[in-house]
Amino acid sequence: MKTLDFEYDAVILHQTETSKPIVLFGAPAMDIEIWAGVPQKKTFQPDGAESSGFQRVENRARLEQIRRFYLNENNVIQNSLICALRGVEGGKVNFEAEKGSILGKLKISFPDLYTADYLFLFSLLRKSLESRLGKYDQPIDNALFEKLKGQLARQINNEIIDVDSCDEAEAEIETEIETEAVILEETHLHEFLRDVVIRHEILKDIDPMLLSGMDDFLGFDRDALLSFLLPVTLVDGQHRLKGAILAAKHHIQSDEYISMVADRVISGEDPKEVEKDVLRIISRKLPVSLLMDDDPKEQVFQFVVINQKATPIGKSLLGTIISTSLTDEEMGAVNNRLRDSGILLEEARAITWAARNPDSPFCGLVERGMPSDKKDLLQWNVMGSLIQIFRNLNGGSLFHAKVDYAKSWREKFLVNSSLVESNSFEDAYEKWRSLDGVWKEFFVIFWTRIRDIFGEVTDDSRYNYWGNTRRSNLFNKISLTILAADFFRYLCIARITLENEEQINNVIDEWLEGVNPKYFDRDWELTGVKKDSTGIRAKWSELWTEYRDSPEQLPQVRLYRQAKK
Repeated sequence: MKTLDFEYDAVILHQTETSKPIVLFGAPAMDIEIWAGVPQKKTFQPDGAESSGFQRVENRARLEQIRRFYLNENNVIQNSLICALRGVEGGKVNFEAEKGSILGKLKISFPDLYTADYLFLFSLLRKSLESRLGKYDQPIDNALFEKLKGQLARQINNEIIDVDSCDEAEAEIETEIETEAVILEETHLHEFLRDVVIRHEILKDIDPMLLSGMDDFLGFDRDALLSFLLPVTLVDGQHRLKGAILAAKHHIQSDEYISMVADRVISGEDPKEVEKDVLRIISRKLPVSLLMDDDPKEQVFQFVVINQKATPIGKSLLGTIISTSLTDEEMGAVNNRLRDSGILLEEARAITWAARNPDSPFCGLVERGMPSDKKDLLQWNVMGSLIQIFRNLNGGSLFHAKVDYAKSWREKFLVNSSLVESNSFEDAYEKWRSLDGVWKEFFVIFWTRIRDIFGEVTDDSRYNYWGNTRRSNLFNKISLTILAADFFRYLCIARITLENEEQINNVIDEWLEGVNPKYFDRDWELTGVKKDSTGIRAKWSELWTEYRDSPEQLPQVRLYRQAKK
């Protein structure tokens, strides 16, 4: 396999005595596209494999804006592309300084992966992931293995229509209030490695010639694979880079460059190579800031801080990016630095557990900032506020009252609970609220019972459906918050300390004694009503607590649309 080599005049600097060096240089956009990968956070089909990248999927509207800006050759963008090294087998990036100077040459060299077959690419990616997670030693999922082999057979025989990943369509939509963050555990990286391994094993039994000309292999397209294997990672600036490339491809269609290409082709040069060379000549030279560090956590840290401090991205995608790109150890090492930058990693990881863990009744029902998200899922910030009530024992106030019952229970009864077994409040609270603390068991038991007693999990046309925030009277911010706050109200009034799992279930039964399980499964006639308004929240809160205290008769339906004054 031939080697691709690049060389640029550059300047090296150290911001502090202990920081990694930064190399500053300029390079044609077409060059950068060749040696810099843009590892996007996306879901691959057909089995839902999800990448460990951290860049957003391209936004077409934004690309078009930048392309038009670049078409005027007098326009410049001074912001540098932010890059870092990627420690992948075969790639080399070195700065060779002139003697006694900060000036020198930046040299980039790596195998021509663009001509490599899928077996080689998956082998490299597998090695890269195993270098961080350890050698994959789990048994292959035979059912998935056979399913993917069947999928591949049909793909080879041209029986499959292009996989519908919905990335491109969804990527065009970018609102100011993007979905909030979901931080995923290290488990995700192991899942990504599993998906890579199973494809790698399938490839070992496939004749490479059968795959020639295929743009993707079982949902993994070549560009996505290459983005994880090139010697440089583009941490920030993918839209500026792609916009410059699109502008160059527009310019090459002018008469001047068409003539240039034609003359060289007529003289015997290869048309594809001529086009590449001319595009390189006319593409903008973009400023690059290259951090000489291949540590994944440093790259994610830079991306997160840059995007939160400049043009904030949606927190759910931000959170997904942080933890699906890092191992637990890497997240631990960068946690304090993220916190100092105003990004609460541990809090977000708690939400991930609730959003992804199969034991959680909210599993798969929380927005994650991914293009594949279903509509009407529970928002990230709502999930966060519910977890805060149970984990931090804070925020458990009914909408028509001022008392924070979760805080009151924490201050009066937590230290005496057998669930934490402690003689001091500080120690008891830490045992309760730690990431893997007692609150998790309590959280799962409570919300599973709420779902099972009041909810409907299969028929999404029902008014108590567990999974659609827009239609459900139960599965929404207001009702879930009211239920949580009222339960802590009951604990405080009954002076209950909570001793064990069985008691939690018994207390829930006592709390809901006499309550009609169909409470939420009625048409509350809310057409035209803004549910999340102060008056409606307070009214629903008042109606629930009055009914729960004396559950002889359900509240009249007409009352739910009348705001409390």
